[in-house]
This record gives sequence, structure tokens and C-alpha cells, in this order.
Amino acid sequence: MKSIIVVTSVFILAIAMAWGCKKPYLGPAIVSKDSYLVIEGLINTGPDSTFIKLTRTVKLSDIAKPSGELNATVTIEGDNNSSYQLTEAGGGLYQSPPLYLGTNAKYRLRVKTASNEEYLSDFVEAKETPDIDSVSYEVQNDGVQFYVNSHDAANKTRYYRWDFDETWGYHAFARSYFKIGGDGYPELRVAPEDKIYGCYRSNPGVQILTATTTKLSQDVVLHQPLDFISQGSGKISHGYSLLLRQYALTEAGYSYWENLKKNTEEIGSIFDAQPSELPSNIHCLSEPGKPVIGFVSASSVKSKRVFVNNFIAGLFVPDYIAPPTADECKGGAILIEPQVSFQYRLKQLTGTGDTVLLNGIYNRMGVLLGYGYAARNCADCRTKAPYGTNLAPAFWPIPQRF
Repeated sequence: MKSIIVVTSVFILAIAMAWGCKKPYLGPAIVSKDSYLVIEGLINTGPDSTFIKLTRTVKLSDIAKPSGELNATVTIEGDNNSSYQLTEAGGGLYQSPPLYLGTNAKYRLRVKTASNEEYLSDFVEAKETPDIDSVSYEVQNDGVQFYVNSHDAANKTRYYRWDFDETWGYHAFARSYFKIGGDGYPELRVAPEDKIYGCYRSNPGVQILTATTTKLSQDVVLHQPLDFISQGSGKISHGYSLLLRQYALTEAGYSYWENLKKNTEEIGSIFDAQPSELPSNIHCLSEPGKPVIGFVSASSVKSKRVFVNNFIAGLFVPDYIAPPTADECKGGAILIEPQVSFQYRLKQLTGTGDTVLLNGIYNRMGVLLGYGYAARNCADCRTKAPYGTNLAPAFWPIPQRF
């Protein structure tokens, strides 16, 4: 993606030179050799923890991913002389327990890095986020479209933002009924943690979702489109859960997210390098004028979960991603006879962990003759990248049906 962006920039530059009237804007955070601080997160004024993520920018031509800023001091300050220091959780993430700050004061964020760079945001109004009225979905064309309804009876919110986490079920190509027991012989997979046919995967959404009601007489968000899940993605084949979070914004905060949406909706996600600078309410005190990426807001957070079951008519699609060659999933059989060498042969087959047993093989009299087997990536859902877990989340509303 980054290589495409660079090529596009060169192409635009060539056109501009030919026309002699315009040239592309390349902000200092794009062309500079320096690495600038990125501050992501929200001062949570309600009954939830605050999380602040610190990373560094990378150039468009750089294939490296942003790395976390370690050993920084991160502090929330109120204009009522209150102060709360966050603790480092690893990987550039800093957190605090619920602070219950309320809306009677304004707050800002102070960051001091291990290299003695110091950053300070403007004081921002603490907003009270209204409850989400409902999250709904409709089957449309070849997928499911989600919507949100919300309102503020006091007409004080006016600017809204949402993000979400999605979780869905999927399964492997083949089912493994047996594992190798402690005695070295096959035994049935009974415990939930041993069953590896069905898995669950969770991802954060990357869309920037905002809305404003400033042109309406009432502060009402009605049937606002959110995410669309296509049939071909396979995500709704075995159950799909969307956890939506709602934030109240100030006008400046809304402008920031709208500009960010315009900069990212055609080039990637909010985690990719940006093509231009964004207005920020964060300033570098140790080196005035040095760019910093991010915008600090303060509000409570409201959330609501919706679940789409896998029996929606016409939307079931097998979602298994085949291995490199079909032959890898053909597998084979290992016979018990001769018994004297069975355990040795079984260890040779499964000892590396790359092969798993599938089902038992029986004759017409019901006598066990051996076991089928296949490559692990054909029968263990946990090996399907990006990797999931074979244990159902606590919020999953139906029993595991795999």
C-alpha cells in the first residue's frame, strides 16, 4: 500500500509540473527524516479505564510498522488542579483505572518521553456521551448493513463518533476428533480447549465513523450507517458480533476526525502513514513548532453489542481458506496393525505437531482399524491466519455449534 502511495505521489507531481499550476502538498511529517510522536486515545471521564497509545510516524517509503513509545510519563491534568498519572502497559500503551472525572472541569494530557521531549494538549471540554438507543442491521444485497440510533434530549452533544470491535466464528476444513494422550495413544477430544474445529476471531474496525446533528432542530441520530459485512467475507457464516462504542465530540474534535477520514478513506486505514498534516490540539513544549499527530478529547463512552446469527437466509458462505495445495488436505490413514509398531509409527506421524488425527476408521463389525489424519493447517482452526481462539467468548449468545 505504501509503495502505491509513493508511486501515486510521483505521478501527481509529474502532472503538476506539466500544468505549471498546482503541486502536491508533502507535509514535514511525510518527507522529514525525523520521527514524530503519534498520540491516540481518549481521556475517559466515565466509569471506564483510560488508554493512551504512543507511537512514532514512519515515512511513506518505509516498510517498517510504527513502534510503541516506551518509558514515557503520561499524565492527565484538570483545570481544577487535579492530576492522574497513567501506568505503562507495554508496547507504547498507557492506562489508568476508571477516574470518574465528570464534566465539571476541563482536562488536558501531558506526555514526557524517555528522550526528554515534552508534549502538552490544550484543555478540552469534558463531554457526557448519551446512551446508544439501538444498533440494528438489515440484510442488503450480498451482506449485512449495520445502523445506529441515538439522541441527546438536552441537545448538547451534536457531534458524534463511533468505533467498534467485531467477532465472528469460523471453522477448519476437516474435523479432528482425536488427540494424542499422555500415554502416547489416541484419545477423544472432550474438553472445550481440546476441540480445534471451530474458532472465534476478533478485530477492531478501521473505519472512521462520525455524524453531526447541527443542522437538525433536535439532537437525534437516526439510522446512521455503520459497517457493511459482505457475504463473501464469510464472517456471518457462523455467527457475528459487533460491539459499538459511542463518543461525544467537541466541534474541534469532530473537524479533526472528519479531516482524518478524508485523508485515509482512499489510501488505507488510520494506522497507515498519512499524506498530509492534520490540525492537532497537542503541542511540543521542548521544541515549539515540531509536528505531533493526534487529537485529545475527553468524554464518557457508551457501548452496545448486537449479534447476527448464522441462520440468516441466503447468507451462508463457507469461509475456509484453503492451504497452498489441495493435496495437503487429502490426508491419509494410519492402521493399528501391527500393534507392536503402532505407537512408534504414531509418534513418527504426529510428533512434530504438523499432523493431527481426524476420525476413527472402523470395519463393518465396528472394530477400530485405525485413524485418519491430515495436516494441522487443515484441521486446526487456530492455525488459520490471522489467528483466532477455539474458546467461545463469554459474550457469545449461543452454544458452540461446530
